[in-house]
Amino acid sequence: MIGKQTKGTSFSGCVCYVLREDKSKLLEAVGVEGTPEQMAELFELQTLLNDKVKNTIGHTSLNFSPEDGERLHHDDALMLQIARDYMVKIGIVNTQYIVTRHTDREHLHCHIVFNRVDNDGKTISDKNDFYRNEKVCKMLTAKYRLHFANGKDNIKEERLRPYDKAKHEVYKALKEELPNARSWNGLKEALSERDIEMKFKVSRTTREVQGVKFEYGGISFSGSKVSREFSYMNIDYQLRRNAFEDDFNNRQRAIRQPKEETAQTVSQSHSEDNFSSGLGLFSGIGSSFNVADAEANQEMAEILRRKKKKPKRKRGMRL
Repeated sequence: MIGKQTKGTSFSGCVCYVLREDKSKLLEAVGVEGTPEQMAELFELQTLLNDKVKNTIGHTSLNFSPEDGERLHHDDALMLQIARDYMVKIGIVNTQYIVTRHTDREHLHCHIVFNRVDNDGKTISDKNDFYRNEKVCKMLTAKYRLHFANGKDNIKEERLRPYDKAKHEVYKALKEELPNARSWNGLKEALSERDIEMKFKVSRTTREVQGVKFEYGGISFSGSKVSREFSYMNIDYQLRRNAFEDDFNNRQRAIRQPKEETAQTVSQSHSEDNFSSGLGLFSGIGSSFNVADAEANQEMAEILRRKKKKPKRKRGMRL
């Protein structure tokens, strides 16, 4: 399950979109009722409790994998339960909302439209909503035993709109070229061969690089819009790491090669010395150990063996 979040200012357009008669079904409405237009008016009325909130509309679509289609296709109660669970965990509580399901695409999905001004006039926080959304979706996917999608690597490109298709092309190129790049210039050249232009976003005052943008087919994206892993900071870190690992491996090879040559020379020298020593057992030592010495030693041993032993003194008392 994947959650996509947006925020806006027009309840009328959003509510009418998610409640299209031909391809939508209202699962639950809390705090609003009537026609789409009447619901939008009730949403707008509650926003008057807090005029400091600019983007008063919260809109989240929960998208399920086609593998979950058979299980969820006729089970509105389960889809609504998942949506409710999502809202509680993400912090969408004590406010107006509607939940609808759509059947206009291959994958089942539902829409949650809620008022970011709650029933007490307080703001429904959107702090770290990207991170919290991703975390909650993974948690609920595991809890309800839904299918874990493989993300952007298995997208059906033929079904993408021009904007999304261009973004996916940039994503694929960065995924393939970044691991092999060692510098920004190297990455830029590799992307240029794939008709992707890379530009830096520079501060007008400090002239420091603040971000990176990629353009493909006349459509431009910031690195973080393509994917969080391709923000300027993340790409810069990966390039530095690639260059360090490459330099480290080169140094290791340079150190290892002389050692291997030295070890080979020492091993060869030891082999020659051992061979010479082996020959000495039969030649060098034999020259000092002659037959005459052997006969003399044998004769001395025979003399000692024949020598009579002294009689033992008898023990006892003398009178």
